[in-house]
Amino acid sequence: MTDRTFIWLTVACYAVAGALTFWRLRGREAHPLNYALMLAGFALQTTFLYWRGQNLQRCPLTNTFETTVFIAWAAVLFYLLIGPAYRVSFLGAFSAPLAVALGLIALLGLNDSPRVTPLSRSAWVDFHAGIAILACGAFGLAFVAGIMYLVQERQLKSRKLSSSFLLLPPIEQLDVINYRLVLLGFIMLTAGMIGGFISYRIVGHWTRPKIVWAVVVWLLYGSLVAARHRWSVRGRRSALISVVLFALVLITFWGLNALR
Repeated sequence: MTDRTFIWLTVACYAVAGALTFWRLRGREAHPLNYALMLAGFALQTTFLYWRGQNLQRCPLTNTFETTVFIAWAAVLFYLLIGPAYRVSFLGAFSAPLAVALGLIALLGLNDSPRVTPLSRSAWVDFHAGIAILACGAFGLAFVAGIMYLVQERQLKSRKLSSSFLLLPPIEQLDVINYRLVLLGFIMLTAGMIGGFISYRIVGHWTRPKIVWAVVVWLLYGSLVAARHRWSVRGRRSALISVVLFALVLITFWGLNALR
């Protein structure tokens, strides 16, 4: 069995978990397996990352495939932590499809070949990469919370409330979750940027396009955090911006690596 098999099994777990949660959103009885399957998928994904890391003898973030898997892992990690804390188990109905999509994109469309020239070793390199991907995981779950907010708002405005409306978290709570995830991601991304600057001074292998991309992402999310406090940008605008920003981050990240 190859390590990629763990990702196929992970995708299967997340797909079934998402289907079970959507079944509940249609007014059916809740199934206790949905959270357990998300946890099982997370465990399989963790096994893949550990196995790949042991083979590489470094943090498994050496190509686009590994990085995308790591982003999906980080998003599910925050779901597992935040879902019970905020009592928003139905976050899984929206988190699971994101994890499935990222897993399938990684398996079917992204480069998983080893680098021709291995990256220079430094603890700062691994710290920078790991904390930045965790930040992307927080942004990914903010993306999910943003979509849930927009779904709720659309139902409220249309006055056509489905059976899912009473089961989803209050719209005000989703706004708070979305912002706190964006803020957490921005703080971690800032720490990752500092680690990246230090690692660049040590090993100096970051390319200019990647540096520009990282700075632009940091500025965009920083602007969203600042707008929340300075101009009270919240609610629908904040949710929509967080959704668009995360999609933009993924698309430009994949595009940047494809052109490299």
